Amino acid sequence: MHEKILQHLKSQKHTKITLGQLEALADPDMTYTSFQRAIQVLLDGRYLIPIDKHGTNGKYPPLPLTFRIGKSVITKSLRQDIQAAQLRFHPTIKLDAYFSLSEMRWKKDVPCIERISDYLTRHGFPKEEATAPERSFQLVGDEKWVDEKGGRKLLETIGVWDLLRITALPDPLMLAVNVAQFRESGRLYQHLIVENKTTFYAIQPILPSLTFATLIYGAGWKVVSGLENLPGQLGLGTEDRHHFQYFGDLDHEGLAIWHSLFQKCKAVPAVNIYQSLLSQAPSAGKATQAVREDAVRRFVAFFPDGDGERIRNILREGQYLPQEALGAEMLREMVIQSCAGSKRREEQHGGR
Repeated sequence: MHEKILQHLKSQKHTKITLGQLEALADPDMTYTSFQRAIQVLLDGRYLIPIDKHGTNGKYPPLPLTFRIGKSVITKSLRQDIQAAQLRFHPTIKLDAYFSLSEMRWKKDVPCIERISDYLTRHGFPKEEATAPERSFQLVGDEKWVDEKGGRKLLETIGVWDLLRITALPDPLMLAVNVAQFRESGRLYQHLIVENKTTFYAIQPILPSLTFATLIYGAGWKVVSGLENLPGQLGLGTEDRHHFQYFGDLDHEGLAIWHSLFQKCKAVPAVNIYQSLLSQAPSAGKATQAVREDAVRRFVAFFPDGDGERIRNILREGQYLPQEALGAEMLREMVIQSCAGSKRREEQHGGR
C-alpha cells in the first residue's frame, strides 16, 4: 500500500491531496489500522505533510483530512539520477526539463538519450542535412522514431533538435545555368561547385563563355544533400552523365565538404584554382577545426607532391586560405583554365 500511494504521489501535478483520494487507492478489504500505518509512514518520511487547519477524520489514531505533497522528498532520488546522468551524457544534452516531468517519462526517455549521447560522443553534430528517417536510424537504430514514436519531442526536450540538421527534404541547389551547354542529350556535363557566395558572384558573369553547364553555389554543407536533385532541377534524363569540380576554402572544414562530395558523386578538386590559391599567404585562426585525416589524404593525392606538402603544412599549422584570397580577376582566369582541362577530359571520353 505504501508503494502504491508513493507512485500515485509521484504522478501528481497538484501540490495537495485529500484523505478521501488516498482512501480510494486502498484495497476494499484493507483495515483502517493497516491503512493508517501506511499513511503514517509517508507522514514520517515527509512525503505527506498535514494541513492542520483542515482538521482530522476523528478516528483513532486520527489522520489529517488534507495533505501537502512533499515534492522535494518524493523527487529526491529522481533528481539525483538526472544529475548523475547529466555528468555522463554528452555536454550539449540538457536534462533540466526532466526535473519538472514525471519519473515515468524519465525512465521511458533515458534509454534513447543514452544512445543519442553515445552517437554525439562518437561522431559529434552532423555537418550535412539528412531526412528524419535517416537521422533517426543513425541516432537510435529505428527510422520511424523521430516522426512516429515521439523522437522529435525528446530531441527538443534535451535541446539538440536544431543541431541535428534534420530536414523534411533537402534545399534545392542554388545554381546558374549555361544554356549553351544543353543542346544535346546523353552527354557528359561539367559542373563547378564553389563553397562561398562571393566566389559564385565573381564567376557568374563569365559563365556563358565557359564549358561548365552549371555554376553551383554550395552554401557550405547544404550542397551535399541538395546535389542529388541536380538532374531533376535541370530536367535531364538518367542517361546524362555529370562531372563535378569543387573549389572551397582550404581548411579542414572545406576539405571535409569536398570529401563528402567525392564520396557521393566523385567530385574532384579544381586543382589549378587551388594551386593559384596556394600562391597566396595563409591566415591563422583555424587551429580548432576537427582534423579529418582521410579527407586530407584523398585531397592532396590530386596534387603534385610539392603542392600536397604545402597543403599539409598549412593545415598542420592551424592556418587556412579562404576562397576570397584570390581576387576576382585571377579567379576568373583560373576558372577558364579549369574549363580547358574539363574540355580535354570530355574529348578523352569521346564527347559523351
